[in-house]
Amino acid sequence: MPDLATITGITGAVTGIIALIVSIKNYARVSAMKALDLRLELQKSFNNLDVVLSGIDAYLDFVHQSHMRVLAATGRNQSGEMRMFEEEFGNDKARLRRLLGTQPRRDGSYDKHAPDDLEKLLVSVHAFQAQISELRGKYQRLFEADEDRRKEIRAEHRA
Repeated sequence: MPDLATITGITGAVTGIIALIVSIKNYARVSAMKALDLRLELQKSFNNLDVVLSGIDAYLDFVHQSHMRVLAATGRNQSGEMRMFEEEFGNDKARLRRLLGTQPRRDGSYDKHAPDDLEKLLVSVHAFQAQISELRGKYQRLFEADEDRRKEIRAEHRA
């Protein structure tokens, strides 16, 4: 008859083996969930990027024309300010073209990508989106300032 120490040892060994198997299965499940979360986040980031990029070139042109009209309405056309704006606008358009040339590309499926690769791609999409948003924000602020100036011009004409 086996003694108590042998029974306890066998029970501990069996419990350890079962715990190892359960841990391995849970690790595989957690890794799959992490990869799924990264794929979903990546797709969401690409969708957000599509929204940010939609019509940005035409938007910059629209703001350019708007600002030129405000400068003309305030008697500052052909001024140094206008020339500086034209130069800055040309630089920003060139920067936009360079950025669009480095735009991260969306794959058809990310099922076979490792989580590390998905993380790197996600970071690059976020960095790219931040650069585009910064450029778009600059022109959004300019447009808002132009709108305020237009209100002032209208008020001056009414008075």
